[in-house]
Amino acid sequence: MRLTSITVIPVRALLAAVLFSSGCDVGDPADTGNGGPTDGTTDVVIDDTDNSDNGASSDTVAASTKWELWSAGHVRLRGVDIHPCALIEEGEEENEDICIRYTDQQDVRDVRDLGANLLNASYSGLFNERPPYGVHAVNQQDMDNLIEWAAEVGVYVVINMRTGPGRNEAAIQVGLGRETLFTVWTDQEAHDAWIDMWRYIAERYGDNPVIVGYDVMVEPHVNTWLDPDGDLTPEDFEREHRGTLADWNAFAQEISDAIREVDSETPIIVNALGFASASWFPALRPTTDPLTVYSLHAYDPDVYIAQDAGVMDIRYPSVVIDEGESVNFNADWIAENLQPAADFAAEHDVPIYVGEFGLYRWTPDGAAFVGDEIDLFEEMGWNYAFYVWRGDVVGFDAFNMEYGPDPDTTARVPDNTLLNTFIAEWPRSAHFPTTDQ
Repeated sequence: MRLTSITVIPVRALLAAVLFSSGCDVGDPADTGNGGPTDGTTDVVIDDTDNSDNGASSDTVAASTKWELWSAGHVRLRGVDIHPCALIEEGEEENEDICIRYTDQQDVRDVRDLGANLLNASYSGLFNERPPYGVHAVNQQDMDNLIEWAAEVGVYVVINMRTGPGRNEAAIQVGLGRETLFTVWTDQEAHDAWIDMWRYIAERYGDNPVIVGYDVMVEPHVNTWLDPDGDLTPEDFEREHRGTLADWNAFAQEISDAIREVDSETPIIVNALGFASASWFPALRPTTDPLTVYSLHAYDPDVYIAQDAGVMDIRYPSVVIDEGESVNFNADWIAENLQPAADFAAEHDVPIYVGEFGLYRWTPDGAAFVGDEIDLFEEMGWNYAFYVWRGDVVGFDAFNMEYGPDPDTTARVPDNTLLNTFIAEWPRSAHFPTTDQ
């Protein structure tokens, strides 16, 4: 790609036309706060917003304060993704990872003290990946610990399942070069066990007030497995595999039904296919559950956000020459790229959640790019979580925003532009769960 410079236009001017042409009610973004109290009390979540345009009737909203956090029409949940392991190294055995530093309560407290009110818990499944599909005691303890810490410091949690019956980490981190377990899409026993796992999770955690969402599968992408060359459009793929074990819409409905057998209140979160890509929203069908949020992960364009250190030649904003055509890579581009999710929200009157977004910390102009993304999320009323807080499952620190833009720095740099971009918004999250302290 060849790059040339362009004149920068103010972000909000670029966004205005796209945002309001989407048909979405962006609500009132001015939900300000000082980061919430730290003395063990909290603001009561009471919302008199008219939610008729947000996917639930006012009667439904009145019955569930958890749902109000998602459906108010402006952002209520701002935070980070978090893993149970903060630092991993490869073990001596093939396909073996060893956690050498676990996430602890201080990690959780530090998020809360910076003003964020959400932990998007991207955790390994509570059931085994291979038969017999019983409870995985270590993974369950990891989740129990996080929820206990979150309750003590006063921060909300969305439970995400990365792995589980018929699916391992290599099915998400496809670049690891390890054996991939995909049988959740082909084997009825694994398929049913994934559903059983979610019924178990909902029964175990549903009454906990800090749990505000169940993200039923992190980045489903059966499409890249069954159609590796991408020959099918999202709509064609959905039609071709409808009624099979690879039918994500039917699977999400089954999981939703199982959860509602034991928990009628906690919101359910459903990702789009294509690793939760906005471009795959045309293949997504809403479930029948009225308390469901639909999620995307925003990692486009990967040639920009994942530039190797020392080979960083794409700036933001800029004009990119792509296959002979000039592309304005700016805030307008971001909004256009996420438009399929905005269209889905407008058509079905449902909330959207950006469950993951981020970039390598050394990406040129990364704070400006992320700032424009956040401006868009705030304008659209989409709750969001940055990937990732103090650790990554592949054991490298490219996504650790605390380390600053220097690739050689492996310690916290408290005052850096990327971190400050989030700190500027997080204290607006005025709603926190009550703590016992």
